[in-house]
Amino acid sequence: MGASITYPDGSVLTSSALTIAQINAIMQPLTCGMIGVADPTTTSRVRIEWPTVGAPFQEATEDICYLRCVPKDDPYDKIRDVFNLPLNDTDLNEQWNYTRAWSIRWCFYGPNSTDLARAIRSGLYQDYFVGALALSQLFPVSDFPQEVRAPELIDGQWFERVDLEVEMYEFVTENIDRQTILSVETLIEGNGGVLADFTVTAS
Repeated sequence: MGASITYPDGSVLTSSALTIAQINAIMQPLTCGMIGVADPTTTSRVRIEWPTVGAPFQEATEDICYLRCVPKDDPYDKIRDVFNLPLNDTDLNEQWNYTRAWSIRWCFYGPNSTDLARAIRSGLYQDYFVGALALSQLFPVSDFPQEVRAPELIDGQWFERVDLEVEMYEFVTENIDRQTILSVETLIEGNGGVLADFTVTAS
């Protein structure tokens, strides 16, 4: 949050939009809380990255959750509310507000996958977790779909698997600091040449 970009014309864009790493850092401990992991700093049961080689884990009796947060195309994302906020005599602050959509996906492996996915859905209805998300400007769309059971065959062994996908909206504020025009030179010309040459300066 708060990332900034300087454009070639000197204006500076500052955005509150979450990065993938930031939303993962928000959702991982909250997921631990919703499934009853006592210590949210112990995230071995809720993982945000798949291993580069091999199966997700060794035993089909182990309960593991893989969390994936990705931006989602949505009509709300295409609407911008723009406000001009004067800073001082030489600068102008342009503020853009819009709604960004996220797809939050939980992939549960293990014998308790269905119950753990149900716990996530129940947690998303509770004020404690909704309030924690709101602190990061994240707001779940409460029409939560049912979890989907999809057992998976890995290396000749069947793993119980349940998927749950929820949409969340993120309220984003972006500010662009622009320099204003301080003076404009005006020339008035006639057939005989320049009739007047004056400069208009901002007061």
